[in-house]
Amino acid sequence: MAKKHPGKVIQMLSPENYIRTKARTLPIYECLVNGIWKEEGIANIIIARNHINGNITICFYLVDLFCLGVKDTHYMFNISRDEYQEIVSKSQHLDPITISYELAHNIIYAALEFAEEFGFKPHKDFTSITRFMLEEDTDDIELIEIECGKNGKPLYVPGIDDNEQKINSIIKQLEKTAGVGNFEYLTADEFDELHR
Repeated sequence: MAKKHPGKVIQMLSPENYIRTKARTLPIYECLVNGIWKEEGIANIIIARNHINGNITICFYLVDLFCLGVKDTHYMFNISRDEYQEIVSKSQHLDPITISYELAHNIIYAALEFAEEFGFKPHKDFTSITRFMLEEDTDDIELIEIECGKNGKPLYVPGIDDNEQKINSIIKQLEKTAGVGNFEYLTADEFDELHR
Protein backbone atom coordinates (compact mmCIF):
# COMPACT_ATOMS: atom_id res chain seq x y z
CA MET A 1 0.00 0.00 0.00
CA ALA A 2 1.45 3.40 -1.01
CA LYS A 3 2.12 5.83 1.79
CA LYS A 4 0.11 8.98 1.67
CA HIS A 5 2.28 12.06 1.54
CA PRO A 6 0.69 14.88 3.44
CA GLY A 7 0.24 17.97 1.28
CA LYS A 8 2.26 21.06 2.05
CA VAL A 9 0.50 23.11 4.70
CA ILE A 10 0.50 26.82 3.95
CA GLN A 11 0.47 28.83 7.12
CA MET A 12 -1.94 31.73 6.69
CA LEU A 13 -1.03 34.85 8.62
CA SER A 14 -3.72 36.61 10.59
CA PRO A 15 -4.44 40.15 9.31
CA GLU A 16 -2.60 41.55 12.35
CA ASN A 17 0.49 39.42 11.75
CA TYR A 18 0.40 40.17 8.04
CA ILE A 19 0.43 43.90 8.80
CA ARG A 20 3.22 43.46 11.36
CA THR A 21 5.46 41.42 9.06
CA LYS A 22 4.57 42.26 5.46
CA ALA A 23 2.68 45.57 5.17
CA ARG A 24 5.86 47.59 4.55
CA THR A 25 6.56 45.47 1.44
CA LEU A 26 3.26 46.58 -0.16
CA PRO A 27 3.41 49.70 -2.34
CA ILE A 28 1.55 52.79 -1.16
CA TYR A 29 -1.76 53.21 -2.99
CA GLU A 30 -2.61 56.63 -1.56
CA CYS A 31 -2.55 58.78 1.57
CA LEU A 32 -5.37 61.13 2.56
CA VAL A 33 -5.87 63.72 5.29
CA ASN A 34 -8.73 66.09 6.18
CA GLY A 35 -8.26 69.40 4.37
CA ILE A 36 -8.09 71.65 7.44
CA TRP A 37 -5.89 69.50 9.67
CA LYS A 38 -3.49 72.37 10.39
CA GLU A 39 -6.21 74.74 11.63
CA GLU A 40 -8.11 72.07 13.59
CA GLY A 41 -5.00 70.43 15.05
CA ILE A 42 -6.67 67.08 14.33
CA ALA A 43 -5.50 65.00 11.37
CA ASN A 44 -7.69 62.14 10.13
CA ILE A 45 -5.16 60.18 8.08
CA ILE A 46 -5.79 57.21 5.83
CA ILE A 47 -2.81 55.25 4.53
CA ALA A 48 -3.67 52.68 1.87
CA ARG A 49 -1.35 50.00 0.52
CA ASN A 50 -1.87 47.84 -2.55
CA HIS A 51 -1.87 44.01 -2.53
CA ILE A 52 -0.76 42.01 -5.58
CA ASN A 53 -4.38 40.84 -6.02
CA GLY A 54 -5.47 44.48 -6.46
CA ASN A 55 -7.07 44.67 -3.02
CA ILE A 56 -6.12 47.27 -0.46
CA THR A 57 -5.21 47.31 3.21
CA ILE A 58 -5.86 50.61 4.95
CA CYS A 59 -5.01 52.09 8.31
CA PHE A 60 -6.77 55.05 9.88
CA TYR A 61 -5.00 57.37 12.31
CA LEU A 62 -6.78 60.00 14.40
CA VAL A 63 -3.92 62.35 15.28
CA ASP A 64 -4.13 65.19 17.81
CA LEU A 65 -1.30 67.57 16.89
CA PHE A 66 -2.14 69.99 19.69
CA CYS A 67 -1.64 67.59 22.60
CA LEU A 68 -2.37 63.86 22.69
CA GLY A 69 -0.70 62.37 19.59
CA VAL A 70 -2.31 59.23 18.09
CA LYS A 71 -5.69 59.15 19.86
CA ASP A 72 -7.22 56.32 17.84
CA THR A 73 -6.27 53.96 15.04
CA HIS A 74 -7.70 50.93 13.28
CA TYR A 75 -7.31 49.02 10.04
CA MET A 76 -9.23 47.20 7.32
CA PHE A 77 -7.40 44.30 5.73
CA ASN A 78 -7.35 43.19 2.08
CA ILE A 79 -10.58 44.90 1.00
CA SER A 80 -11.70 45.44 -2.59
CA ARG A 81 -11.13 48.76 -4.36
CA ASP A 82 -14.90 49.29 -4.45
CA GLU A 83 -15.08 48.94 -0.65
CA TYR A 84 -12.15 51.31 -0.34
CA GLN A 85 -13.81 53.94 -2.57
CA GLU A 86 -17.00 53.61 -0.53
CA ILE A 87 -15.05 54.29 2.69
CA VAL A 88 -13.38 57.34 1.15
CA SER A 89 -16.72 58.66 -0.13
CA LYS A 90 -18.17 58.30 3.40
CA SER A 91 -15.39 60.56 4.68
CA GLN A 92 -16.24 63.40 2.25
CA HIS A 93 -17.45 65.51 5.22
CA LEU A 94 -13.76 65.66 6.23
CA ASP A 95 -12.90 67.13 2.81
CA PRO A 96 -10.02 64.65 2.34
CA ILE A 97 -7.04 65.71 0.25
CA THR A 98 -4.33 63.49 -1.20
CA ILE A 99 -0.91 63.97 0.38
CA SER A 100 2.49 62.35 0.00
CA TYR A 101 3.39 59.40 2.17
CA GLU A 102 6.23 61.52 3.61
CA LEU A 103 3.82 64.20 4.83
CA ALA A 104 1.49 61.60 6.41
CA HIS A 105 4.47 59.96 8.13
CA ASN A 106 5.78 63.27 9.46
CA ILE A 107 2.37 64.36 10.80
CA ILE A 108 1.98 61.11 12.74
CA TYR A 109 5.51 60.98 14.13
CA ALA A 110 5.69 64.70 14.99
CA ALA A 111 2.45 64.39 17.00
CA LEU A 112 3.69 61.18 18.67
CA GLU A 113 6.94 62.80 19.78
CA PHE A 114 5.19 65.95 21.00
CA ALA A 115 2.67 63.91 23.02
CA GLU A 116 5.43 61.72 24.49
CA GLU A 117 7.17 64.84 25.84
CA PHE A 118 4.15 65.26 28.12
CA GLY A 119 3.78 61.60 29.00
CA PHE A 120 0.96 60.69 26.58
CA LYS A 121 1.21 57.29 24.92
CA PRO A 122 -0.31 56.45 21.52
CA HIS A 123 -3.41 54.29 21.20
CA LYS A 124 -2.55 50.65 22.06
CA ASP A 125 -3.35 49.41 18.53
CA PHE A 126 -0.79 51.83 17.11
CA THR A 127 1.98 50.22 19.16
CA SER A 128 0.88 46.66 18.44
CA ILE A 129 -0.36 46.85 14.82
CA THR A 130 -0.87 50.01 12.79
CA ARG A 131 2.62 51.49 13.19
CA PHE A 132 3.77 48.63 10.95
CA MET A 133 1.80 50.15 8.04
CA LEU A 134 4.23 53.05 8.30
CA GLU A 135 7.82 52.90 7.16
CA GLU A 136 10.34 52.82 9.98
CA ASP A 137 11.01 56.31 11.29
CA THR A 138 14.57 56.65 9.99
CA ASP A 139 16.62 59.27 8.14
CA ASP A 140 15.44 57.65 4.88
CA ILE A 141 12.14 59.49 5.30
CA GLU A 142 12.37 63.14 4.29
CA LEU A 143 11.92 65.34 7.36
CA ILE A 144 9.09 67.85 7.07
CA GLU A 145 8.61 70.40 9.85
CA ILE A 146 5.18 69.95 11.44
CA GLU A 147 4.00 72.42 14.07
CA CYS A 148 2.61 70.76 17.18
CA GLY A 149 0.84 72.39 20.10
CA LYS A 150 -0.42 75.95 19.90
CA ASN A 151 2.27 78.64 20.13
CA GLY A 152 4.67 75.94 21.27
CA LYS A 153 2.48 74.79 24.19
CA PRO A 154 0.10 71.85 24.48
CA LEU A 155 -3.53 72.76 23.83
CA TYR A 156 -6.01 70.21 25.11
CA VAL A 157 -9.46 70.24 23.49
CA PRO A 158 -11.55 67.33 24.83
CA GLY A 159 -12.98 64.97 22.23
CA ILE A 160 -16.66 64.05 22.18
CA ASP A 161 -15.89 60.76 23.96
CA ASP A 162 -13.81 62.33 26.74
CA ASN A 163 -15.72 62.04 30.02
CA GLU A 164 -15.04 64.19 33.09
CA GLN A 165 -12.70 61.61 34.61
CA LYS A 166 -10.59 61.44 31.44
CA ILE A 167 -10.51 65.24 31.11
CA ASN A 168 -9.33 65.62 34.73
CA SER A 169 -6.71 62.92 34.26
CA ILE A 170 -5.29 64.66 31.14
CA ILE A 171 -5.24 68.06 32.85
CA LYS A 172 -3.42 66.54 35.87
CA GLN A 173 -0.89 64.96 33.53
CA LEU A 174 -0.29 68.31 31.81
CA GLU A 175 0.09 70.09 35.16
CA LYS A 176 2.71 67.50 36.13
CA THR A 177 4.68 67.40 32.84
CA ALA A 178 4.20 70.86 31.28
CA GLY A 179 3.57 72.78 34.48
CA VAL A 180 0.65 74.99 35.48
CA GLY A 181 0.36 77.90 33.04
CA ASN A 182 2.38 76.09 30.36
CA PHE A 183 -0.58 74.57 28.53
CA GLU A 184 -3.99 75.67 27.30
CA TYR A 185 -7.33 73.97 27.92
CA LEU A 186 -10.38 74.82 25.85
CA THR A 187 -13.76 73.10 25.60
CA ALA A 188 -14.75 72.06 22.07
CA ASP A 189 -17.28 74.96 21.99
CA GLU A 190 -14.63 77.51 23.02
CA PHE A 191 -12.28 76.15 20.38
CA ASP A 192 -14.99 76.39 17.68
CA GLU A 193 -15.76 79.94 18.81
CA LEU A 194 -12.13 80.92 18.23
CA HIS A 195 -12.17 79.50 14.71
CA ARG A 196 -15.39 81.05 13.46
